[in-house]
Amino acid sequence: MKLNNLLLPHPVLGQADDINSSFGFKESPTIDIKQSTYQIEFEIEHDNGTIADLVRVNKAIYCCEVNCAGTLFREIFTSKDPRFGFEIPRTSLRKRVDFQVFCLALEDIPNYYNPTAHPDFSGFIFELEKADLLGVFGAFRFNADVQYHKLKAASSFLQIIPNEGDEEFTKFVLDDSKIQVKLPKALYEKYKQDYIGKKREFADIIHASLVQNALTIALFNFKEHLERENVWAVSIQHRLLSEPELNNCSDHVDPNNIPDLVQKLLGNPNKRMIEQLEKLSIVNQTD
Repeated sequence: MKLNNLLLPHPVLGQADDINSSFGFKESPTIDIKQSTYQIEFEIEHDNGTIADLVRVNKAIYCCEVNCAGTLFREIFTSKDPRFGFEIPRTSLRKRVDFQVFCLALEDIPNYYNPTAHPDFSGFIFELEKADLLGVFGAFRFNADVQYHKLKAASSFLQIIPNEGDEEFTKFVLDDSKIQVKLPKALYEKYKQDYIGKKREFADIIHASLVQNALTIALFNFKEHLERENVWAVSIQHRLLSEPELNNCSDHVDPNNIPDLVQKLLGNPNKRMIEQLEKLSIVNQTD
């Protein structure tokens, strides 16, 4: 159901100024990633007594329509209560998932009148049919390919892989679900050895070098790839919007602030690198 710029002959809560009542989500929706399902929970609120009474006497119902273009999944979940809670199999969703919350008539409603409707509707009563729209409470979305529970790990948005060509220098590729750091093949063979790439003592050094450079380049191209809905960009956007200390809950990236923003996203990698080098130096001196 696409509700943008929808014009109906009867007043609809949430459409322009049709009805003078408050409405929306009580709190931000939560999406809990379980082993095999997504658990979605949220609660709507409004102060329109007419619609609330229709729901109470089973003449109307609250609905949440879920659409996933990536898998063609589409389903409507209903509730008599303003609080919703439902599960969707993880295999049913891929990439962007859209949620639209509204209220529909469950039966024909003759002589419909809403006392808080705009004055333009004054003096009119309406003959509503089953499934006619009564209210729109809002929409939200998420990306099923984003590992929201692992967003602070560099591996959630970046991977280090070999360059299959005969390149001499490291390449950074942004046109994929993750930022790709492509090392020359010979260099990658050394990196993947247990004594380098898999050694925890070197993680801070890798973050301050390869990862920091890659993320800096990526953020200078952030807007373009966010519009394309690349997963790495969507992942970073989620952090920017949900962690105030990063960018004041804004996903607008100022080019002048990118070096500082990269260091915030990576947890001050230069400081961690220097401290780790100091520890390694002390160990070497002891040995």
